[in-house]
Amino acid sequence: MRWRTPLALTILLVSLASVPAAAQAAADADTREVQAYRLTLPKLKQLNAAMADLRRQRDADPAYQQVLKKKKELAVLSEKEAPTDSDQERMERLEAEIREAEEAEDASEDTKDQSLTTMAQRMAADPQIAGALKRAGLAPRETATMQLAFIQAAFTVGLLESGTIKEIPKDVNRENVKFLQANRAEIKALTALGQQGD
Repeated sequence: MRWRTPLALTILLVSLASVPAAAQAAADADTREVQAYRLTLPKLKQLNAAMADLRRQRDADPAYQQVLKKKKELAVLSEKEAPTDSDQERMERLEAEIREAEEAEDASEDTKDQSLTTMAQRMAADPQIAGALKRAGLAPRETATMQLAFIQAAFTVGLLESGTIKEIPKDVNRENVKFLQANRAEIKALTALGQQGD
């Protein structure tokens, strides 16, 4: 599906620190906007509803169903103890077709410009994503901002728990970190729901 935001958003977090001088002001504004965003359970539930909606749309997509069918066939062939030459050839064809379909999907996601504005524009321009967000009561820009704020806070929680850092960095929203720590079980359940079928 076209909604592979964790990778794109991670790229944005990294790229915000290394953009050309001309784009630095916009990147700084994006960084401030992400840092100022307050995460809440109702908003995360809305985001989860939008993602579930997108999964339903994806699951109904004939092209996705074809890839799924090929993956299942590949799994069955891979389980054979003594695959024939014909099986080997079929597995190679299936792997190539699956890879080609996934690469075509990834190629449609231009990650060069990952500003909040561009991310929001891409979401708004995609009828499936825009529709899912609207039905969930979310605007594209808030969605991009919320996801980045979540990733930033989750990354910080991970660093704190691993002992890599001892305190929350100044440029991270402390309330979001505390929110994730205090609502760990419910957020974990939402995250698990968000990953179903992937």
